[in-house]
Amino acid sequence: MNTNLIKKSTAFIIAILFLLLLSSVVATGAMAYDGGPGAGIVSTSGGNLNVRASASLNGAIVGKLQKGTYVTLLEKTAGGWWKVEYASNRYGYVSGSYITAVAGSYRANVNVTWGNLNVRSGPGTSYPVIGSLPKGTGVTVLTSSGGWCRVLFNGTRTGYVSSQYLGVREKIKWPVPASGKINQYFAQGRHLGLDIGAVTRGVAGDAVISATSGKVVYSGWLNGYGYVVYINSTYNGQPIQLRYAHLKEKSYLEPGYSVNAGQWIGSMGNTGTSSGVHLHFEVRIRNSSADCIANADSRPVNPINYF
Repeated sequence: MNTNLIKKSTAFIIAILFLLLLSSVVATGAMAYDGGPGAGIVSTSGGNLNVRASASLNGAIVGKLQKGTYVTLLEKTAGGWWKVEYASNRYGYVSGSYITAVAGSYRANVNVTWGNLNVRSGPGTSYPVIGSLPKGTGVTVLTSSGGWCRVLFNGTRTGYVSSQYLGVREKIKWPVPASGKINQYFAQGRHLGLDIGAVTRGVAGDAVISATSGKVVYSGWLNGYGYVVYINSTYNGQPIQLRYAHLKEKSYLEPGYSVNAGQWIGSMGNTGTSSGVHLHFEVRIRNSSADCIANADSRPVNPINYF
């Protein structure tokens, strides 16, 4: 056999094996962080990182983050931008080129039996309290050791909480599978839910699904909500209520019906007090396991913490 041919064939095989090994190493490295909600570190070469209102250099600057700051990552866009929580209940976009994802970080929720969970400056009860988190609040766990977790909370703040009061966070389904557009975020006392926009602006009809399984307690027309459905459910054992408002028309669901997560509820519309086609989606903590239809029977919380 031709010696040169053997050498060329051997070199080709070695090259293929090297490429396979390299791809395996890259894939293994990628497994450390799956791109889902977690934590990132601002890794600019110098100066601050601009937070913008949209995923573009043309977006208005709404905030700035210092180099080395931890920030809560919510979603990565196709263009390589991260949607982030850059302060408590304040959201924007940053270039993914200047974010280093924290491998192993994961979302959890506060699971105290009563009251709030203290956040401390160090891993122990002797350290000062620097924050307080109500039950159900979502946090990002950075590290865990000796019964204490270092967590990222309120967007960019870090501290320590007892690990016995954290639970791996359940997730609810996104209620509009075809659209990830958010027209307006939750703002305590001002806007009590998420406004999810239509795939095609101004065009009604996008499918709305149930984010969890549960029981329908209201379905029909209700003041500013227009056509709305209330579904009572539980989240990590906590009674919650989900509201789907401004539907195109009355849902086929009736009070007393049971629904499954992912079940079709109706179509996105523009009914009630609405300035355009969208779904107004609320998550509320119920005061008890009763049906709880009145506003006074529950309190609104940020839906972002439940996805």
